[in-house]
Amino acid sequence: MPLCHLKHADLFYDEKGSGEPLLFLNGLSGDHLYWRGQLRAFGKHYRCLAVDNRDVGQSNYATESYSIRDLADDVREMLDQLGLPPAHVVGLSMGGTIAQELALSAPQRVKSLVLVDTLARADEWFRGTLRAFELIRRQVADTAAFFEAILPWWVSHHFFDESDRVSWLRAILHQNPHPQRLDGFLRQLEALAQHDAESRLHDITCPVLVIAGEDDGVAPIRYSQQLHGQIPQAQLAVLHGVGHAPPIEDSGQFNARLAEFLVSLKTQGKCA
Repeated sequence: MPLCHLKHADLFYDEKGSGEPLLFLNGLSGDHLYWRGQLRAFGKHYRCLAVDNRDVGQSNYATESYSIRDLADDVREMLDQLGLPPAHVVGLSMGGTIAQELALSAPQRVKSLVLVDTLARADEWFRGTLRAFELIRRQVADTAAFFEAILPWWVSHHFFDESDRVSWLRAILHQNPHPQRLDGFLRQLEALAQHDAESRLHDITCPVLVIAGEDDGVAPIRYSQQLHGQIPQAQLAVLHGVGHAPPIEDSGQFNARLAEFLVSLKTQGKCA
């Protein structure tokens, strides 16, 4: 699988399909494997790319701190290097903050935005959650153990109604051959804690869909409502019975809403 050698990072990405580019950006500690189901589903109609950000997966580890804007610059440079036309950009959690910065700093690179369980600004409540995550991550062995420890934050209580699904998810977590190192986790966490695009959101002019899991305990629905209210002409979709991981918790519901949005853009003549 390919690796982009950029000015400040070497980014690994997976891709599938052909057509208009559809880019998937991960949350804190997540890598391209998170989006396997979406690459299979949407690779039939789009050129899908799922990126490992700095400090995770098979991308390189940084040697110093960076910002969410820096991560967005990585993505812009990667899109430039690949010679892609403007992309539909789907960002989950931290990936959603990267997507915001990409749309603000390089609007010519973004055809549309889908902001999933994310926020415009890391306020004190959210930073408190991040501090709790840091304390947990410092005590556990690896990424899989971290996600197991925060499972009640990460997924809806409905997910626990089926024990086989919980067992499946735990098994998947432990199958990742490239667990994130602690130093990479801490740098990503620091960047996310400093995110603040709130006063600039009105400058985003591309079509935007904001997706919120109604049971999200990491970035509660109020953050999605704020994004919806501050981005011109943004749409808001609330997914029922899911938390902070809609593509995993209920891929059918998530994929259907994403597909509906993308098809609507073509119908409205907003896509080539």
